[in-house]
Amino acid sequence: MRAWLVAGLLLILPVLVYWSAVSHEYGFRDDYAHLREVRERPGWLTTLTTSNGRPVYGVVLEASLENVDEVAELSRLRMLSAVLIGVVGVLVWRQLRRSGWSEGQAAAVGAAVIVLPGSQVVVGWAIAWPIALGLVAALGGFALVEGGFRRRGGVRAVCVAAGLVLYLVAALTYQTSALFAVMPLAAVLLTREVTSTRSDASWVAAHIGLLFVSLVLGYLATSFIFANGSGPEVARMNIEPHPFIKLLWFARNPLPNSVALFALRDAIATPLRFWIVVASVVAIMLLGLSFGAVDRQQRLRWLFIALLLPFVAHSVSLAASSQAIGYRTLLPLSGVFLVLAAFGFRAVVARFGVPRRAEAGVLVAFVGVCAFLAHRNTSTLIAEPQGREWQLVKAAASRLQLTDDARVYLIRPTSPDHRSTERLYADEFGSLTADADWAAKEMFKAAMRERYPSGLPPGTEYVLTTGFGPPPPVGYDVVGDLRELKNLGERAPARQATASQR
Repeated sequence: MRAWLVAGLLLILPVLVYWSAVSHEYGFRDDYAHLREVRERPGWLTTLTTSNGRPVYGVVLEASLENVDEVAELSRLRMLSAVLIGVVGVLVWRQLRRSGWSEGQAAAVGAAVIVLPGSQVVVGWAIAWPIALGLVAALGGFALVEGGFRRRGGVRAVCVAAGLVLYLVAALTYQTSALFAVMPLAAVLLTREVTSTRSDASWVAAHIGLLFVSLVLGYLATSFIFANGSGPEVARMNIEPHPFIKLLWFARNPLPNSVALFALRDAIATPLRFWIVVASVVAIMLLGLSFGAVDRQQRLRWLFIALLLPFVAHSVSLAASSQAIGYRTLLPLSGVFLVLAAFGFRAVVARFGVPRRAEAGVLVAFVGVCAFLAHRNTSTLIAEPQGREWQLVKAAASRLQLTDDARVYLIRPTSPDHRSTERLYADEFGSLTADADWAAKEMFKAAMRERYPSGLPPGTEYVLTTGFGPPPPVGYDVVGDLRELKNLGERAPARQATASQR
């Protein structure tokens, strides 16, 4: 009965935390373009994602967008993502619970995964929901492989093969999602029964080997598609030519961002508290080494997870010839450090004999604070600012009186000057959509499709131009100034004046 209750709470947690973002009316960058492309260019999304090595992503995304006609209906995809992230939390809890973690610790880690910054982005960005699907496939694959290792004969082979298939599905959906399997691997290794270092090494090698086999198979499959001319290959599918520069980038960006767990980096001015959180998490992880690793074998396990497994967790991004710093690519890496931090807490509880109620209180408070941060981040840094952009574009579209040669000019905002949020990071938290010419045009097209769902009236058309400055001295029927964003939200002059008076 208790297990069902915990599972139910984990499933409902993301819906409660992310409801304001899920139900808000907005799109996020590619959302607008894909709404149009799925109708005007059937199959194009699959071709586009296949060029990035993600054919499954395109297939499921295209299928999910077929019945989405308006921007407001993108909330369906965000809800789907929230449900899948809840399933991720349940699978993490279930795996840890089976591996020797206490009920409360396993549930807290499962809940923490649900509210990681990467999960916040996946839920807040409608077209990112297949990433959550890939996470579910990766966790399912690990559970099957681990279950297979504990069996013999034909059952063992079937379980391992099924797990490999799920790994492959995850890899062909979103490569970094497949790597999320390293999180349960770390959690199981830390509490695995004491055998021998050789046994640990063979167990880890088997798990990571199967995971990399799936990634290689996915890479070969997409390379075959490219070779047969079925789709273009993007530059990021090539291998990184400057490995030492990439390692420096890894140490400066993905590594601290992941160690910080729930504290967000800021592209403009990262606050001191971010680095304080990083130092605090490192200290908690080291407590796991000091108090939890009681013998040589356990110390080797901890050192492997802390020093080597992060490179496995981020191996796809390290190998690719791009430097993506978005939180949606950090879920496997964040998961590894979350496990190490949880193990540190577990070690302190065991070492000092912390009462169960006190432990439960700390875990509940921890999850509560993290859930609050996730709710605030998705609302104030994703849903609300993106909604403001959408409403400004809709207002411009509603003012247009169509003729046979109507002319529209949108003044695009620039980042970071015209953002409506105080904080900004990558193309996710606090970022702008309409600062790109193509995105601003797609937003306006979406607004016009909603105004005229059956198409523009016969004999009418419009020409849309965008730019960063005022329009040239040519007659325009409508001029929409999206720079007004800076007068809205957190950076509104009235709010700043009130804050300064305080």
